[in-house]
Amino acid sequence: MFGTIIYQKQSFILFCLILLVPALLIGQDKLTLEQAWVIALKNNYTIQQQENLIEKAREEISIQKTDYYPSLSTSGLLARANFDKFPMKLPNESGKVGIDLISLSVNQSIFTGLRTKNLVASAHEKLAAQEIKKSMIYNTVLIEVGNLYYDIQYNLLQQNALESSINRINNQQKRIYNLYLSELATPFDTLEVSNKKLQIENQLAIIEDAEKILWSNLSYLLNEEELPPLSPLSPELIQFTLQEHTAYIQLATQTRPELKNLSAQKKAQIIYSDVLKTRYYPQLSASFGFNFLKMTGDLFIDEWTNFYSVMINFQWELWNWNRDSKKVQQARLDIQNLELQELQLIQDIKHQIKVAYQNLQSAQKKIKLQQKLVSQEKERYRITDERYNQGLATFLDLDSSELAYTEAETELHKYYITWYKNRLQLDFATGKINQNIEEVSND
Repeated sequence: MFGTIIYQKQSFILFCLILLVPALLIGQDKLTLEQAWVIALKNNYTIQQQENLIEKAREEISIQKTDYYPSLSTSGLLARANFDKFPMKLPNESGKVGIDLISLSVNQSIFTGLRTKNLVASAHEKLAAQEIKKSMIYNTVLIEVGNLYYDIQYNLLQQNALESSINRINNQQKRIYNLYLSELATPFDTLEVSNKKLQIENQLAIIEDAEKILWSNLSYLLNEEELPPLSPLSPELIQFTLQEHTAYIQLATQTRPELKNLSAQKKAQIIYSDVLKTRYYPQLSASFGFNFLKMTGDLFIDEWTNFYSVMINFQWELWNWNRDSKKVQQARLDIQNLELQELQLIQDIKHQIKVAYQNLQSAQKKIKLQQKLVSQEKERYRITDERYNQGLATFLDLDSSELAYTEAETELHKYYITWYKNRLQLDFATGKINQNIEEVSND
């Protein structure tokens, strides 16, 4: 029941996403992370395959329920026998007998040890497991797209920092060239600034090439060829508030789909064990038939006749070399393995949350310290630039301050992305990463 609710909710969300995709792509100037998620979920083939598996599991429930109802069947028999010595005393020596039989029967199971009920219950749990697995695929797609999205953002931030550095170097180059014309700077100074600019441009070219590869990967994940540029990040809007570590663990035990999936699998396996145990009990069924019969031979008249038949079938396998009990034992071992997987998964989730939580705390401290350092390096560069124009600082001083400013900015950008990615990892670990998708569909 719980899995069905999840499936219906996700189906509604996916339907809303499908309606949203054209609006996101047509006339869209910037691509946000939430919009990239929408496109990925709509175009993902694995999700579409899982939809088919869910429908297959739903059909399995209908198949198992058919055993509750009587079945209608027809059969025919055509037999001829020619005995050299007839096994009955006959008035003549003929040993020919013919039987033609056509039957229409209704068959109904009466007692199967609750086999049908357990098979239907097991099919329900398997359906729930498939529906929850779809949520697992959702979250996997979201974390993959999210990490790649932030890799591209970091690449763009690096480019911005290097382009700003090139602009500052261009200004330096103009001033040094004017000083050189005034014989206040040496040729070495002009060569040094030109070399530095070339180094930065080489770094920028490498990062731009890496961006192309990242965009190819994003296009592959989203299964979309034409994508708009990314919407710029707003690091100043980061909310650094975190709950207690235990609160995230408690949330994960309630919302993580992998735990729900294992629970559904375990329930299905327990029910399957009960299905196997029904082999311990006798099987009772009944059939009602309407038959057409014609028998030929010296003892019979060669005419069709009809008759009704009612049969009760009783079957009880008394000994099969412990085959059924061994199958039950196998099912118990499968249940134990699922319980061990659940314990391992809980341990893995706790570790994932702990690592992401600690990384967020570390990134928060680094961002605050690095913001101060960027501000100081910016001011240092401004002062050094003024002192250089006044002839109170050397070019090496100016070059050092500019390099330190650029490196401080780049490092700050790295810490921002570290925060974003670990925040995403924490949402994945707690199982609530798809909440933003629900918010988009609601809007």
